[in-house]
Amino acid sequence: MMKPRHLKLLVSAGLLLIAVPVTAAAQEGSFQGMSLLGERMVTSPARNANVAAVETLERAARDAKAAFESNMTVDSATWYGRILFYQGYTKESAAVYDQALKRFPNSGKLLRHRAHRHFSLREFDKSIELGLKAAKLYENQPLEREKPGPDYFPGDPDVVQYYLYYHLGQAYFGKHDFDNAAKWFAKSAEAAAFTHDVEARTANGYWEYLSLARAGKLREAQKLLDDYDLTLFEVHPKGGSDTYFDGLQLFKGNRAADSFFSDKDSGRAFATADGVAASTAYSLANYYILRGEPEKAKPWLKRSIAVDSWSFFARIQAEADWLLLFPNEKP
Repeated sequence: MMKPRHLKLLVSAGLLLIAVPVTAAAQEGSFQGMSLLGERMVTSPARNANVAAVETLERAARDAKAAFESNMTVDSATWYGRILFYQGYTKESAAVYDQALKRFPNSGKLLRHRAHRHFSLREFDKSIELGLKAAKLYENQPLEREKPGPDYFPGDPDVVQYYLYYHLGQAYFGKHDFDNAAKWFAKSAEAAAFTHDVEARTANGYWEYLSLARAGKLREAQKLLDDYDLTLFEVHPKGGSDTYFDGLQLFKGNRAADSFFSDKDSGRAFATADGVAASTAYSLANYYILRGEPEKAKPWLKRSIAVDSWSFFARIQAEADWLLLFPNEKP
């Protein structure tokens, strides 16, 4: 049981106000920061990323907050921060990890999540710094899974190292350090290989291919593309689409660019209409970037940036690419 003195300290630090997303802020949204292009990033109170029903998310947030406040552990902090992030409250989630890291500074799990929050808030250098610290802690260690959420909440526990390396790849990609991005996406793929996760292999294949291709390592990029031999049925046996699978098929030449874009909600976690629009538009932008046609990439970067949800990887990378290719223009 947490002592009253400790509770008082938490209140003074503002941590108990992290409950705001479930109550007052749920009526008006939450300002999270500024995009790379100087746009306000605000989480809408109606946001739903297909992770779970709104009622389930709110229940999980209340339960996670109570568990965190009564007994702050690595697991209770990890879960509470994740639930806040699922609701779109990245800044509030980051505050949970900052507080927990004061008590558990060498927790690889907490560091990996805090690094991800830095990335989502467009703080690439800080994301890399914490990600590398976590990666050092996991050197020569077996794969670790996070403790799952409550029974009423859907989903399987993540492999910590897979997402740690994957997000390091994203942060380096955002800085256009494609060599390091490819290195960490490859490390992420190694972690996924042990769990035979075909969705992870697909996502990794997509980003590692783009990293290699945009680094100018075209033979390595082509080999990775040629070695990707999964079918959509293998990736999603229950049916449906997958934007990373579709992107790989576009780069392979198995999909036509003029009929590729989609903004259809897949029903899967994070693959909302916004997510699909951002991802398919970003794939098309890279299709033209790699062909040496940046002007044809421009409308697709613009479309990827135009989605309301600001935390998708594709939107973040589209913002970074816009600054790289069109630094004196507004999308």
